[in-house]
Amino acid sequence: MKRIITAALVLAMLTALLAGCGGSKGKTVEDIKKAGKLVMGTDAAWAPFEYIADSDTPVGSDIDLAQAIADQWGVELEIINAAFDTLPQYLDNGTVDIVIAAMTITEERKEQMAFSDPYTVSVQYIIVKEEDSSVQTIEDLAGKKTAVHLGTTGDILVSDEISGGCLKDTGAQVVQYKNLTEGCLALQNGSVDAVVLDILPAQNFCAVNQGLKCFEAVYRDGSSTKEEYGIAVNKANPELLTAINEVIKPLVEDGSIEASIQKHKELASLLEQ
Repeated sequence: MKRIITAALVLAMLTALLAGCGGSKGKTVEDIKKAGKLVMGTDAAWAPFEYIADSDTPVGSDIDLAQAIADQWGVELEIINAAFDTLPQYLDNGTVDIVIAAMTITEERKEQMAFSDPYTVSVQYIIVKEEDSSVQTIEDLAGKKTAVHLGTTGDILVSDEISGGCLKDTGAQVVQYKNLTEGCLALQNGSVDAVVLDILPAQNFCAVNQGLKCFEAVYRDGSSTKEEYGIAVNKANPELLTAINEVIKPLVEDGSIEASIQKHKELASLLEQ
């Protein structure tokens, strides 16, 4: 296994860089091999997929997946840990080669990025305080403040329902956080009434924080929010996408990715928040 090289999280400097660049097509596999490294963008706030454990180096099943790709190509892995909503810009200007960040494949995101074949599935979950029995469905978020991670599908779900769906004109509010840990802390201190996020991060938050419970976000008619995660690359780089799909296909088929997810689910549940 090649050593993971973790880029320093200097968001102010990188944001300035992003603002001044754009339009890069990104590197080909040959370019990556010549450079000797694969640069991955992520937001290490989504255990078990990417999270911070004993050091500042992100770990998680998405990191394992990126490492497998890097190993296949004989290069080192470099990680840039940044805010989730900025990751498409990093791809656009060529700061990173790939984004793996528990990112759901959506039609809206396909306008900005290209996605690999799906490597796992997910659904949205709701977190509330243990004693709260008032929320059981998405419609029950009416009149409540719901925390979300800015730019995620949880954000899209709640925001869309408030703007023109089942939560419109109900007094419901969406509160967007750059760091979802802050959203869960807001729930604990009573600043918000609920949090909406993906299933495994939700389960992890409840495993390591007392007084919280979580459950699948479903509508009153029973419909759900099934999603698929993919690896994102620059839209102008189909050759890189093909090469990524060739690497991840056997890992999906033999269960390696799901085994990594379960391993990190257990490890992340042992961490103190």
